[in-house]
Amino acid sequence: MKMTNSGILAVTAVAAAALAVMSACGGADDKTNASAKSSEATVTTNDNGSVSRTFVECNVTTNGSMVTERRRETRTTLDTAGNMLATSTSEYAQSYPVGDVGIVPCAACTGGEDEAAAPANDSFLGLTFGATFEGSDFVSDAEEPTLLRAAFKPKKALAGFDDYYVYVTPKTHKVAKVFACAREAVEPGARWRRHYLIEALEKRYQTWARLCSYSRPRYAFDLGGGRCVVACLAGASRDYETVVAAWDDAVLQAAAEETEAIRAEARKAAAEKRSRRVTEAAEAF
Repeated sequence: MKMTNSGILAVTAVAAAALAVMSACGGADDKTNASAKSSEATVTTNDNGSVSRTFVECNVTTNGSMVTERRRETRTTLDTAGNMLATSTSEYAQSYPVGDVGIVPCAACTGGEDEAAAPANDSFLGLTFGATFEGSDFVSDAEEPTLLRAAFKPKKALAGFDDYYVYVTPKTHKVAKVFACAREAVEPGARWRRHYLIEALEKRYQTWARLCSYSRPRYAFDLGGGRCVVACLAGASRDYETVVAAWDDAVLQAAAEETEAIRAEARKAAAEKRSRRVTEAAEAF
C-alpha cells in the first residue's frame, strides 16, 4: 500500500478558473466566446540553499457552453552559485459545462489583496502530522520499512471507505502518513477528473489536482510545507480499489533517522553480546 511523492512537483500557485472570474481578469466582450489569461511567478529557497523558481500561466476560455482551463507550469532549480540544477515543464487541461464549479481563482487573477488565508494542512482525517499517536497495536509493514502501522477510526468516516491506517515513527510514534482505503471503487461510474473526491480535496486544500499516472486515475495534491495528498480512485493496490493517502516529508525524514538509530543500537548490542561470549569462552578454555 506504498504511495510516495516521487515525481510530484511543488505547486505554489492555484490555477485560474471559473467563467465568473473572466470579467474580473479582463475577458473579451463577446459573451459567447470569452477568454482570460493570467500568470504568476514564485521563488522559494530550499533548506539546502538551492532556489526553486516556478512560473505558472493560466488560460481560461469558453464557447458559451463549455469552459476549458489550461495551465502551464515551468519550474527551475538553481544551486547557491546560480547554476541550473534541474528544469521541467508540465501542462494540464480540463473542460466542464458553464455554471459548473471549477477550481479556485489564482492570486494573479484576483489581485491577491483579499485572498483568503491558506487552508490548514497540518492534519488529515483528524490526525495531526508530527503528533504522538496513542496506541499499542503497531505492526511492521514491508512496504514502509521505516514506519510502524496501526488501524484507527476517524471521528468522521468517509462514505464508502472500509479501513483507515496511520503510519508512525518507530520510536516516538509520531504521525507520518494517514491512509483511507476502500475495497470497492468509490463512485466508479464518475468521470475521474470530476470525481467528487477530487473536487472535495481541491476545495479542502485550495490546490490543483495533478494526474500522476499514465495507467490509473491517480491524482496528487501538493499542500505545501512538504505535505502531500495522493488519491488513487481505482486499482490502487492488491487489496483496495480506492486509496487516499497523506503524508509529511519532515516526519518521514525523522522516521528514517529513528530507524537508523534503532539499527545502530541493535548493532552495538550485538557486538557487545558477541564480545562477552568470546571473553567467557576464552576464560572457560
